[in-house]
Amino acid sequence: MSVTETEPINLWFFLPASDPLGRDEVAGKLRFMAEKVELHWRRKGNVFRSDDEVMTKIDLPYGEIEHVELVKKWWKIRKIVLRVGDPTLVAEIPGVSMGKLELHLDQRSTLEAKRLVSFIDFRRSIFLLDEQTKLLTGLS
Repeated sequence: MSVTETEPINLWFFLPASDPLGRDEVAGKLRFMAEKVELHWRRKGNVFRSDDEVMTKIDLPYGEIEHVELVKKWWKIRKIVLRVGDPTLVAEIPGVSMGKLELHLDQRSTLEAKRLVSFIDFRRSIFLLDEQTKLLTGLS
């Protein structure tokens, strides 16, 4: 498959609860689209809260993604670390600090994650090229 495909990369993830009672466990989906990244997330229900919350959607432009790291364990990608340039975009998600998201991948998303690094590098380079073109046309 080519990097320039318009087909989005969909990754299911979870953020483990930060407390022993499991009150802030998060589940969600990352969609790497052609023009942006869609982050869908919600808190999972637990003993104290039986109902699941409504899914919340955050749009992240590729220019805001500063760093992507794939963490492997036993030759499979298990976790994605994303650093976002503007921490206020993801501040309301439990378990996220200073724009750093450590997303544990669901088993069904490990094969899709292999395409992710080249896809993000390609999209970010397009964004940076567009920004430089805007600056150069503004100077002329």
